[in-house]
Order: sequence, then structure tokens, then C-alpha cells
Amino acid sequence: MNPHASFDLLSCISDFAVCINARGVIEQASKASQAFLQLQEELLQEPIESFIQPEDMALFAEAREKAKQSGEKQTFICRLLRQRVLPVWVDCYMHVLPEDKYLIAAFDATHWKDNESRLVYLSTHDALTGLPGKVLLDDRIAMNIQTAQREKNVLSLIVLSLDGYRKINDLLGHGIGDELIKAVAERLQNCVRRSDTVARVSDDEFSLIMLSAGRENIELIARKILAAMQRSFRIGEHTLHISASLGVSMYPEHGENAPLLYRNAEMAMYRAKAQGKNYWKIYSDQVDDTERSDLSLESAMYEGVENGEFMLHYQPIFCTQTGELKGAEALMRWQNPSRGFVSPMKFIPLAENSGLIKILGAWALRSACYQAKQWQEAGLKDFYISVNVSPRQFVQEDFLDMIHKALNESGLLPGNLMLEITEGVLMENPQRSGAVLTQLHVAGVKIAIDDFGTGYSSLAYLKRFPLSVLKIDKSFVDDVVNSAEDMAIVGTILSLAEGLNLLVVAEGVENDAQLGFLRQEGCNLVQGYLTGRPVHSDAFKEKYMA
Repeated sequence: MNPHASFDLLSCISDFAVCINARGVIEQASKASQAFLQLQEELLQEPIESFIQPEDMALFAEAREKAKQSGEKQTFICRLLRQRVLPVWVDCYMHVLPEDKYLIAAFDATHWKDNESRLVYLSTHDALTGLPGKVLLDDRIAMNIQTAQREKNVLSLIVLSLDGYRKINDLLGHGIGDELIKAVAERLQNCVRRSDTVARVSDDEFSLIMLSAGRENIELIARKILAAMQRSFRIGEHTLHISASLGVSMYPEHGENAPLLYRNAEMAMYRAKAQGKNYWKIYSDQVDDTERSDLSLESAMYEGVENGEFMLHYQPIFCTQTGELKGAEALMRWQNPSRGFVSPMKFIPLAENSGLIKILGAWALRSACYQAKQWQEAGLKDFYISVNVSPRQFVQEDFLDMIHKALNESGLLPGNLMLEITEGVLMENPQRSGAVLTQLHVAGVKIAIDDFGTGYSSLAYLKRFPLSVLKIDKSFVDDVVNSAEDMAIVGTILSLAEGLNLLVVAEGVENDAQLGFLRQEGCNLVQGYLTGRPVHSDAFKEKYMA
């Protein structure tokens, strides 16, 4: 290496360039070096350590020793001192020269370090609200536990989940959703002391850490937060309403470390949400009778799936005018060896909450399609099978693939499959629902709105979504002969369906008077105990295909 040529080159392109001798004294310095360090005097004959942050001298000495031993260029980051006192970050390059001399070139790294600091901040804070994130939250919990332990104090941790935020975010867009989150963060900070920590853990979940907040005042704080969340939010031109579910855990009663304390607060929050939302609970390791029963039943369900205890029963669907069998609804049943038949009203919600419904739903769909195809081949022409779709199934990414696979493997034509979906499921995310239903409609699959009139009852989606059938809920059929209100509701549904070219199935028909009214009003199809109870496939074949 030509020392002079190298120094001249680096002097032109670097912010700082000097040559030092074995004693670290500067023998050459570029003109830019003096300006970069904002000095009036020249740097010549000054020791290099006069311009290096003292804490970085060990790094500098190590680089020089490595350069001397290996003869190779060394790179490192350190701080040079402007005006001999103000540290500025630089990228430093050190080249060894003959006679134990060294060429040092540096480039301003202030911008890089600012970006690094920003990245560190973003890794510990929520970018939208500026609140601490989960990583920093865990650190704060640990620090507060140490303080509480030292001062023999109590520490409370709240995990808060917003009820209804995702629906607003999906319907009105992420821009409105983001503004709502910022408004929620501000309200939460106003509910607690400045010394307390409010953190955003996920999209719709926050956490709060409060030192010296025990059982005697945690109820007041929880109710204050719930009340703050219930007040309407004005976001742009929208007036929005949400609520929250809160879970509380306390140190040292409910855990002596951050992970355990957080897990228990989160468990309490889920219990609060299960009680109807807009509720709060303090963690308890005591499981009440209902929860114990649910846990036992959930465990038995998993075993039931493995042991083949689940089955399908089929309820026939008839033409109201001719009495001709048109189809059947597949209904899931569970017969447990020790419990006997378990009511679907009991096990379906548990399966939905545990995620087991995904497995059961896929099995039910596949089994129903195979069964319908067998009955068609045995003589039931144009027979359709109706299968219920759970909320969890409908939002699965592979939902459409699951439908197509069941049809392809069974050989059932798409036009002979009807999927029953509730109003609430469709309205959770109307944009996605419309896209999914459109693809099913194009494929030829029929869509029925189950329990029509008991959910959102929005006429807009009847026009918006490609539907085939409305199913009148049993609650409207029960007293339709005696109740003028129910007569009016059923009549309105039938008129509406006729105008939109939709078929109507009346559920829960149990007597001749109900059937007569529905026939007179022009209802297309009926199902219920009058025309046929749900039965096993063998009994169905024997009764309706003899």
C-alpha cells in the first residue's frame, strides 16, 4: 500500500482522516478532519485519544492491535469528540502502515445511529399509539415485581380485550380502526395514574400495570375503565360503540413472575368475555362447577372424535304443496358411552370455542355429501343435502377448498349441496363474506340464511349476497297460528323472498295448523317433527326410500 496515495484518497472521500504513529500521535490530518471536529486549531501532534470518547478507547486499542497482528483493515463504530466534548458516532476504518503507523478514516454515522435508536424504540413500543409493546410490558412487569417485593407491596396487572373492534375495522376500514385504537389508548391513560403503565399487546388487546393497587380499589379502577370504553367514540363522521372485557391478576397472590402473572390475567379476561363481555374478573385458580363440567366435556369430545362417537342424523325437508321429499338437513349428534346422547346445544358451543368444530365440521360436510350421493344413486333424484357452517369454519382460509374437495371426492353435484349460514357470520366481515359466497354461487352451491329474522335482519345483505334460500326460524313458526305478530313476520318474509326470487324453508313445523298456514301463504319447503324427526341414515333410508 502506498501510504501517501491511500491517505490522499481517503482524505477526499471521508469526513475524518488522520495518520498516527506508534504512540498514537497524529502526524497527518485531512482538512475535512478539523472542520468535522469543529476545531479552530490543527490536529497535528495531538494524541488521537484526545478526540475519542473515553468509553470507546478500549475498542480503538483492540482494533489497532488486530490491525498490527493481521495486517488487515479493521472496521468498527465509535464516537469522536466534536470540540473535544460532544460525541458523534462514526464508522471507522483502520489500515496498518509501515513503521508501526496507522491510517484512520471515519464517516459520519449519526443518521445510522438515529435509525438504530428508532428501530430499538419500534421494537419495544407500539408504532400506532406510542405505548409500550409486549416486550417492554414484560420487562416493566418484572421491574414492578422487584419493586413490590422490595417494598412489600401489591402489584395489579389488567389484560383488556376490546369487544367489537374487529367488526368496526373490517366494516369501516383500517384507517377508522387505527383512529379508534388511538382514542382507546388515550382514554386508558386517563383512567390511571401517570406512574402506571399502559401497553398495547396486540390489535385489540391492552395491558395495564399498577403498583399499590390491591383488591380494595381494583374494582373501582376496573369499573372506571369499562365505563370509559362504553362512552361513544366520535371518529371522523362515525359515532362508534365498543365495550371491553377485563381480567386481573395480582402479585404475589396470582404469580411471582411476569409470564405467570400475565397468563393468569389473560385467563381471567377470557372468563370475563365468556360471561357476556363488558365484564371484568379477578383471576381465581378455583374452577366453578360450570367450568369444571365444560372442561370435562371438552376432554370427552376429543376422545369422542378419536373413538368415532359422533354421527349424523338427517331431518327430511318436504315440498309444502305436493308433500314430495326434496332434501334433508344433516345434524350432528354425539353419543358418549357414559353420558348417553349429549345435546348439540351443549357440545356445539364448546366445540366452537375450542376449535374442535373445524375437525367436526369438515367430517360432517364430507359424510353428508357421500350420503346424499348414495341416496341419489338409490333413487332419490334431485335430492339435496343441507349442511350447517359454523363461524370458525367460514373464516378458515381453506374453507372453499374444503367444500370443493368434499364435492369432488363424493361425486355430489354442487347444485345438490346447500350450506346454511347465519346472518351474524356473514355480517362479521361483509366484504370477505360477499367474495366467498360469490365463488360458491359461481360453482353452483346453494346458500341458505339460517334462523332468518333472529340476527341482524338487514335487508341490504339480501340484495348484496348471492343467496338461494331463507330459513324461517322455529321461534316464528311456534305460535304463528295464534299470534298476529308472528303471522305478520312470516308473511313479510315470504313476500320478501318472493320478490327476491328466493326459496323459503320453515323450520320447526309441529302440527297441521302450522303446515296449513304455511301452505296457504306460499311457503316452499318445510321441516319439523310433523313431517319427520332427525334420524340415523339407516332409519332415513328405511322410512323414506322404501
